[in-house]
Amino acid sequence: MRKAARAGRVRFVPHALDELSKDNLSPKDAINCILTGEIIKDQYDELYGEVKYVIYGDTLADDEVAVVARWDESRNVVVITIFRLRITDYE
Repeated sequence: MRKAARAGRVRFVPHALDELSKDNLSPKDAINCILTGEIIKDQYDELYGEVKYVIYGDTLADDEVAVVARWDESRNVVVITIFRLRITDYE
């Protein structure tokens, strides 16, 4: 995912863009999370028949966020959502 993000092969679903706006974040913050973060789990979405990845990382301002993303058929990263992390999000 980092390689795709570095190459600019990232797209955002409308929900992700809404969540970025609600949290006063930019798409660059989500990309930074992918570049600096770590996949902490993968989830199989039975409804869509695909694997989603939960990535914990940092925004450009070093705030901790999570990005949920998947691959599309062209091996581009698709950001599904993003949210700020709270202390209760960590195990």
